[in-house]
Amino acid sequence: MSAVSFLIALAGLSLGTYLMRFAGVKVGAAIATKGRRRTPATASVGADSSVGADASAGVGGRGAAAPAGVDGQGAAASAGAGDSADSTARVTMWMDRATVVLIGAVFATTAVFDGTDIADPARLIGVGAGVLASILRVPMLLAVVIGMGVCALIRTTGIL
Repeated sequence: MSAVSFLIALAGLSLGTYLMRFAGVKVGAAIATKGRRRTPATASVGADSSVGADASAGVGGRGAAAPAGVDGQGAAASAGAGDSADSTARVTMWMDRATVVLIGAVFATTAVFDGTDIADPARLIGVGAGVLASILRVPMLLAVVIGMGVCALIRTTGIL
């Protein structure tokens, strides 16, 4: 591969990664608001105070009614907030699962295959050692170094 084609591929991957992250932030914000528009807090300042006093007086003038929120929608707005939080949590959960599946698929194809052939046993044993280290809660960098070291040791000694 020439240096120019490598730099073009690197720029394309970098740009694609940035655009996907940017789109994820925008989609997450759109899901979180779920079509609701924010109203400025100053919009209710100029409202007629007698209307608010009558509505909040409740029984016996003690203010037993539900408070009207900042945006004037009261309890209806707070009930919709739970739905938005639930859908955001659901989308986040599925995105996390999709990320794990994608990384697992890349891991499986890279660890097991070398082009169209099955990888040599040294790579498979090295990957197994790295996976075992990560299962034992070794830090990720150390797990990768352990896997690389085991693979390199097997290849240099010529055991397999």
